Amino acid sequence: MFWADKIAKEIIASGKHKPYWVDDMKTPSGRVHVGALLGVVIHDLVFRALKDTGADVVYTYVFENHDPMDDIPSYLPREKFEKYLGMPLFAIPSPVDGYENFAQYYALEFKQAFNSIGSHPKILWTKDLYTSGKMNKSIKLILDNASEVRKIYQEMYKKEIADDWYPFQVFCETCGKVSTTRVYHWDGENVHYTCTVDAVAWTKGCGYEGKTSPFSDDKGMKGKMPWKVEWAAKWQAIGVTVEGAGKDHMSRGGSHDLASLIAERVLNYPVPYPVGYEFMLIGGKKMSSSKGRGFAAADIVTILPPELVRFLIVRMNIRQQTNFDPSDGDTVPRLFDDYQECARHYFEDKTDDEARIFELSQVDGVKKPPSIRFSTLAQWVQMPNMEFAIKDQGLEEWAQYARIWVERFASDSERFIIQENTPSAAKDLSEQQKKFLHAVVDLLHTTSDAESFQKEIYLKAKEMDISSKEAFSSIYIALLGKSSGPKAGWLILSLDKEFVQKRFKSL
Repeated sequence: MFWADKIAKEIIASGKHKPYWVDDMKTPSGRVHVGALLGVVIHDLVFRALKDTGADVVYTYVFENHDPMDDIPSYLPREKFEKYLGMPLFAIPSPVDGYENFAQYYALEFKQAFNSIGSHPKILWTKDLYTSGKMNKSIKLILDNASEVRKIYQEMYKKEIADDWYPFQVFCETCGKVSTTRVYHWDGENVHYTCTVDAVAWTKGCGYEGKTSPFSDDKGMKGKMPWKVEWAAKWQAIGVTVEGAGKDHMSRGGSHDLASLIAERVLNYPVPYPVGYEFMLIGGKKMSSSKGRGFAAADIVTILPPELVRFLIVRMNIRQQTNFDPSDGDTVPRLFDDYQECARHYFEDKTDDEARIFELSQVDGVKKPPSIRFSTLAQWVQMPNMEFAIKDQGLEEWAQYARIWVERFASDSERFIIQENTPSAAKDLSEQQKKFLHAVVDLLHTTSDAESFQKEIYLKAKEMDISSKEAFSSIYIALLGKSSGPKAGWLILSLDKEFVQKRFKSL
């Protein structure tokens, strides 16, 4: 049984997670990397698996637009954004005109990416959760029980927490920063705080000291809880019953453990069913939005068809790290091959995981993929006059991605160009190889079928007692200037016959 179906079965059987409300979240601190699609799709799979049982289920996605900018993405001008360090993302201007703020620009770019691969959760914004008043109940419970929160921190991290530390940070009424503020007193109505000048190393506070109500309303947001505490508060405010995260948060002693204790001991809210998963790496490295490391989610949907992007994640073992690098050898061609194999299982009415993976990878209804291998298609798009064959096989959509792969990621050995002039290496062909090429010219008019022509070439080499390696390398050297290439039958028939005849006869 596929892992998401197992989880859905466990959730329903437990009877402890009703109503079924699946949730995930992300801070849009820059271009969101492809690894973040993991969370979106993994939660979407649990959502779909629950839905397939006939259960009523909701799936929401929260953009943490209230978190502070604590670093400037490497691709943005530091001089323009440095003054906003420590301020909430919703208060920072968008790097591109036409968007309300920094957070919205990057969030909507990511949303478009995951919508394009068939994930359509309802979008929530944390700022709205606060200003709607939905977080106020939790804020009061957290502040009233600050001593218990401190105790939980001390138990988790084995270090003393000051008696005047409170789990709330105010948006400074003077400078607007949140990273630099510290609440030191709660009187039941107001929090008393300072905006400390040297609170953090990467930005300066203004030194203001004052008090304010911690409760946000439609007139504005007053502040936020530390995110580990806030995670539990959001469960309660939204009504979440199913939510997981990557292993950095879900490991023992991690953020999820602390949020769970807050939910149980302070908020009296049941901990949602946890779905933990491993990282997706790029080139063996963990990705980072703010550091600009890794493939952006918005970019990967330009190099792979939507169903292949989704398939990449659906077929993952969520308990093992996955390394995806499109420039690494045959990673992309193999991905297409695996997708076609899972499709075969599905269309043969098998009930195994491969068939289920294919089903859950579909974006806009079930579509049978082409039968031609991607590696073959990558050769076809490099050959002249192959447009008809590509169209005849229904390969137009995949052909555009094959061209992108050839241009951006294929190794030199997988790229080839028909040489306009006779390559210099052709002069070194043996007399036997040249005679073979002359004989191939005589075969040009025997058939227009590439497969049949390939066999004719092979038989002619055998008849002339020349090895297959020498025979076919002579064709590639004469046309491409290199000793290897795509299937010779397809290559030759994709070219103008007079061109081939003239080239081979000139040797």
